Amino acid sequence: MKFEFEGKMYYIDGLLAQNLDSIIYNIKNDWDFVIVITGDRTVRVGKSVLGFTVGAYLSAHMAKVGIKRPFTAKQIFFDSKVMVEYGLKAKPHSILQYDEGREGLASNKFAKEFQQDLLDFFAECGQLNHIFIIVLPDFFELSESIAVPRSEILLNVYRKPETGMINLYGDGARAVVKFKRGQFEFFNRSKKQRLYERAKVLKRKNYGLIKANFVGRFTNQWPIDEDEYLKAKRDSLSRFQDRQAKNKEQRAQRKQMTVKQQKLLYSLIESADNKEVRRLCEHAGMNPNYGTTILRDWGTRLGLAQKGAGD
Repeated sequence: MKFEFEGKMYYIDGLLAQNLDSIIYNIKNDWDFVIVITGDRTVRVGKSVLGFTVGAYLSAHMAKVGIKRPFTAKQIFFDSKVMVEYGLKAKPHSILQYDEGREGLASNKFAKEFQQDLLDFFAECGQLNHIFIIVLPDFFELSESIAVPRSEILLNVYRKPETGMINLYGDGARAVVKFKRGQFEFFNRSKKQRLYERAKVLKRKNYGLIKANFVGRFTNQWPIDEDEYLKAKRDSLSRFQDRQAKNKEQRAQRKQMTVKQQKLLYSLIESADNKEVRRLCEHAGMNPNYGTTILRDWGTRLGLAQKGAGD
């Protein structure tokens, strides 16, 4: 079906639109909603583009019931902390999209940070009743707290292989497989929960474990400003890389300081007499007879000379 957004017409799957209508109907009644969009455990399948369509449809139709909320590149975030900060100041019932383009949730550290940021927001400010569109590669990497009770809908985007005869090199037709974008599976709350729980029990991360409610289509359309979005994505990636480099430098400095501190501590202990070394070993719960041996080994590791055991 077609819908109008910012003076232009866009396509959305009819069954998907019906489910979004239910969210719009209930949003005023003190609810908040999380829509999860995943990529069938892969990348570059069009997850973000589907998210744009969902956000645009929500914005256009919420306006029809008196809730005018924008959906532009400014409501799309690549940093979960920035999204949460924005959400704290935004009007109730805002539409916010988190895009995995920067952090990618590839790092377990960032996956945990993102999910904790979101849970903290709900704990403190759930009464703002925002709609979050969460775009990420894999549903099964979400914590149960978000995957099951917090999210309302799961849209799993996948590529569809089609085999055809193509004259690829100009020397005759040959069989090739073309990967087509534009398909998604829809899981409602109950199906989504069954999928998550079954995957945990079977230890298989497969979206085919539970049959989806329906399969839908989407098109490669940009209801937001493409240039603005891509610039924001590049800027966010650049900031992320700068932060990674800074963190690496800080870790190296901390490691260097640790070595310096060890050498200082070693020199203080090494200058003590055997009686004092034995007392320190006893205080640390170590066999005093091994004190000089341990000290000598420590000095060797630090590249320092050590006095003889009898000095």
